[in-house]
Amino acid sequence: MSDLLVDIGCAAVGGAVALGLLLHLRKRQARGVERRSRPAALRDAELAYVEKTFRTTSPVPIAAKLDRAYRLPSGQLVLLELKTRWNGGPNLSDVIQLSAQRVALSAATGQTVAAEAFVLIERPGARRSPVAHRVDLLSVDQVAVLVRRREAILADRISPRYAAEAGHCQSCAFRSQCEGAGRQQRS
Repeated sequence: MSDLLVDIGCAAVGGAVALGLLLHLRKRQARGVERRSRPAALRDAELAYVEKTFRTTSPVPIAAKLDRAYRLPSGQLVLLELKTRWNGGPNLSDVIQLSAQRVALSAATGQTVAAEAFVLIERPGARRSPVAHRVDLLSVDQVAVLVRRREAILADRISPRYAAEAGHCQSCAFRSQCEGAGRQQRS
């Protein structure tokens, strides 16, 4: 009976060691994939933040969860947003999202965040590497104007504008309630 318990104990320890080794190897592999997917401008940068939320109340209240922020050798932070979609280029919504992240991160940490960022786009099911696009971010004042406009729309103090392109209406949560979406589809 005691030999059986020793055998079970050894098997359990061996299994735990094998599982630990497997997890270590997967983590190491993931770091290699992350490093290879970086834009060339971030090859020498240190990964500073991953999937972290930052909040600020000044100049306007913003909470933003960033995908990645890299610290350049100069100490400046550069944001990178990960996207999976068929559209191969960055959208204005990506620029707005990254700009809000910049405001929140800078205000919350006091660190300098670059006025340029990257949108890394991977196509669904694609076997090729994701493509990085550099984008110029909005200023703090421009972000504040957008936040205040959103607040005014939600408070019914002003009316929203219709999307400039009908394609933007396709994934909008308010499409069924929007008069503009119907007009664009008929034209």
